Amino acid sequence: MSDEPEVAESPSGKKALIAVGAAVIMALIVFGVILPQLVDWNLVGEAIRKADGWDIALIVALGLLWYWPSGWIYSLVSPGLSVRRGVKAWVATTGVGSTLPGFDLALRVGMYNSWGLPIERATVGMFLSGLVEQLTKIVLAVAATTLWAMDSLDLPLLAVAAIAAVVVTAVIVVITLVLNNEAHAHRLGTLVERIIVWGAGKLGRQAPEDVVERVLSVRLEARNTLGNRWPRAFLAAFVAQVILYVLLAVALRTVGVGADLLDWSEILLVQGLAIILTSIPITPGSVGVAALVYIGFFNLLTNGAAPNEIAAGVILYRLATWLMPIPIGWIVTLRWQSRHGRRLLGVPAPPGDAVQTVTEE
Repeated sequence: MSDEPEVAESPSGKKALIAVGAAVIMALIVFGVILPQLVDWNLVGEAIRKADGWDIALIVALGLLWYWPSGWIYSLVSPGLSVRRGVKAWVATTGVGSTLPGFDLALRVGMYNSWGLPIERATVGMFLSGLVEQLTKIVLAVAATTLWAMDSLDLPLLAVAAIAAVVVTAVIVVITLVLNNEAHAHRLGTLVERIIVWGAGKLGRQAPEDVVERVLSVRLEARNTLGNRWPRAFLAAFVAQVILYVLLAVALRTVGVGADLLDWSEILLVQGLAIILTSIPITPGSVGVAALVYIGFFNLLTNGAAPNEIAAGVILYRLATWLMPIPIGWIVTLRWQSRHGRRLLGVPAPPGDAVQTVTEE
């Protein structure tokens, strides 16, 4: 194996523009065609304008507080990265990823490298943080669906939740076995390699080599990286989701959607469904898609009793969780670029760049 460090592949500007274009089109369809059939935007705006200033301040504060557990996850899965830098990396990549899809990964690798973390560790850290976050979201989504189905005695939904719980449990068991046993990891790598070879053959492309070795390498890095940090990593991911739930509930209550219309279990259910339906981002930051999911399901649960107030609450929630990180993330990104002489498209690290990373910015 070569001792030369690998350089992250530059993202495609063309693909990013296509994704941004898709997001714009989706937003126009959702907010200009679909939702106007359900809500009156003038009344939605009036509901937001009537919101109490202290409630708006609380929404903003919760939105900012969300950055801390998210950055904590980054630091836990990347030994040597402080929580402060983890928060910087999270908000920067979130802001950039919501506007230039694909560039967030290159940015995160660049930031980690400029702070003295090897590219291999950065890559494993990205994989582990995604794994922890997605597993936590899916487990909570299944739990939310199960709780609501049990409370409402919805047997079909309870059956679906039970099947989902079995699948999630199986995935967790497989991950645990792979991490704890090299033989299981080798079997998984062989299976993944066969699937990739088959898929590449169908697409007429060349399959990557050394898939099994890569799986074994990731397993070893994951064990060495997290060690006994797994509980804290999942705790951080859980705290992040709790903050998002509280933020959504506060946003709805702020514009007058009371517990008589949507109680805590119904809000939790819709948040869980939204997690599942937006787990594969169709548009950057799930622009348009997330709002449609939240507003649509909340209106179903309330039989359309307060569509404008619900839309106002969802918009406040999305402003805090999608829009607010964008300017903050770009400011952090531009400051990082100016300090380290980097560009978002990627510039080789200057000699001795890793040495200067001992001190915090």
